[in-house]
Amino acid sequence: MDRFVAFLNTYKYLIAIISVFNFLLTPIYASISEIYPAHVVVINYTLLILASSLIASNAKTRARSYLLGAFALLSIWLEFSRPESDMIIICRLVSSFLLFFYFCLLLIQQLRKIDEINLQFILGPILGFIYLGILGGILFETIHFIDPNSFHLRGDYSGYVFYYFSFISITTVGYGDITPLTPQAQSITLVLNIIGQFYLAIVIAVFVGKYINVKPNQNV
Repeated sequence: MDRFVAFLNTYKYLIAIISVFNFLLTPIYASISEIYPAHVVVINYTLLILASSLIASNAKTRARSYLLGAFALLSIWLEFSRPESDMIIICRLVSSFLLFFYFCLLLIQQLRKIDEINLQFILGPILGFIYLGILGGILFETIHFIDPNSFHLRGDYSGYVFYYFSFISITTVGYGDITPLTPQAQSITLVLNIIGQFYLAIVIAVFVGKYINVKPNQNV
């Protein structure tokens, strides 16, 4: 049991990253599997919550993540059964945003405690960048929910398209297939573009700084 706990603590960021990518690939699983799409979403979302909760350093913070995750899962289940209910959609958006925002806070607390360059220090910022993209997707979906004319979308689309747009925004790729039209959508897109660039710059600076500080100590 102690070895298993030590394994989880050592590779918790790697497990969380795998679960996040698994969640982002949900549309592919839904298209190639015989499982009902709603079930695929809930299964992958549950795995994501369980894996991301490993970041929590104690039982109290882990219980909070489970509570927020359970509320988000409940909202998703209710939305599949009653997709026309605006209140359920709002609950799902709010609970999902709070959940991933809490994961970001836990991640920041953990990274602050790392004094050496190891696997966790390398994978942690990558995980944080992905959480940032998911938070952006929730914000874009919320804006679209408030005003369906906020974005120009080509062809058929689902809620997943807003997470796709979030990641191409923070990476400043900009394929042009999705265009923010209203000032609200444009402002969030602008903020995400800026945050994405500063995030990468700050992470690189911190990584180099820690490397410089650790290198002399290793040579002593």
